[in-house]
Amino acid sequence: MIYLNKWLKEIIAAINTLGGQGTLEEIYSEVAMTKSLDLNSYKDWKSQIRKNIYLHSSDCDIFKGSPGSDKDIFYSVDGKGTGKWGIRKVDAQSSIFPFVLNTEYKRSNIHDSLGGNRQRGISSSRDNPMIFIFSGQGGKLYGYEDGWKDENTYLYTGEGQIGDQEFAEGNKALRDHLDSRKDVFLFEKNENNGLYKFEGQLTLVGYHFGAGPDKFGNSRRLIIFEFVRNENITVKTEEISTLVETDRLEELRLLATESSSINTYTMKEKKQITRKRSAAIKKYALVRSEGICEACHQVAPFYTKEGHPFLEVHHLYRLSDGGMDHPENVAAICPNCHRRVHYGSDNVEYNKKLITTITTKEKLLET
Repeated sequence: MIYLNKWLKEIIAAINTLGGQGTLEEIYSEVAMTKSLDLNSYKDWKSQIRKNIYLHSSDCDIFKGSPGSDKDIFYSVDGKGTGKWGIRKVDAQSSIFPFVLNTEYKRSNIHDSLGGNRQRGISSSRDNPMIFIFSGQGGKLYGYEDGWKDENTYLYTGEGQIGDQEFAEGNKALRDHLDSRKDVFLFEKNENNGLYKFEGQLTLVGYHFGAGPDKFGNSRRLIIFEFVRNENITVKTEEISTLVETDRLEELRLLATESSSINTYTMKEKKQITRKRSAAIKKYALVRSEGICEACHQVAPFYTKEGHPFLEVHHLYRLSDGGMDHPENVAAICPNCHRRVHYGSDNVEYNKKLITTITTKEKLLET
């Protein structure tokens, strides 16, 4: 089973879009067109594409695997040195996602499949829109008191064993996970067998500061993150109108971007604001669509009991459709397109086309 990094995923998607094979120039063009990667951060991004193809093709001299193995993904269509490539095979089971609630996982398997730092308590994947939180009893040595405050509220102490904790690296990633479009997944260690039990997907509603000892016993400031289970803030379609009355896009956008992290709010108030934001984000997409699927551009398949066109809200940049997002990162689509964008053989390409559609619509709304 091979782990597909971000370049391999983009190359495979590009070749699929090209009909199963394409020249290097055609692949470059497709990758650049999707804008999924920050190509400007590389001195020579095209060399990254060539390198990943050559390292995963037995038709190339630098290939180090066995012909026909999981690493042997690409083949030279017209022979070695011609620069035209096709996909030999890809293991469809290359990921252990989605995680199953209350199921235990070997941590190394999570990282082998989805990336992320193998040592830190907060592990942000570079190649997937995911942040993993690994919690255990060992943190109590450094003043950490992680755990469920109630059935749906989880408190997590930031990382950093010496001195005051700051919003850097993992702490910054957690604070900004909504802005960076990354989902947060919680795992708690079973001290008896060393495995990690999946406790659920979380959304940040705020944070506060506490005090505790550092590695050397000195008092210092701690960052305490306040999370809720995604299902606790996910708003059903029939609930939207009761939480948000306005149908004006400008007002919905303001509600959808309201922050709940101000420390003067109580936890109950933060949860209420977060649920209202979730409702506003969904309603924003539904109002913007005007009853037309934003993917296939067909009229909604039916009307609800309240007389509204029935469409579902899809999160464009995240792996799941639970939790919070941003008005520009969601689309209102029909149930058929929603299944296609998650489970279809062309789901990656279909989602990219949808991203282009929403980006264009949002630019027009700005003018």
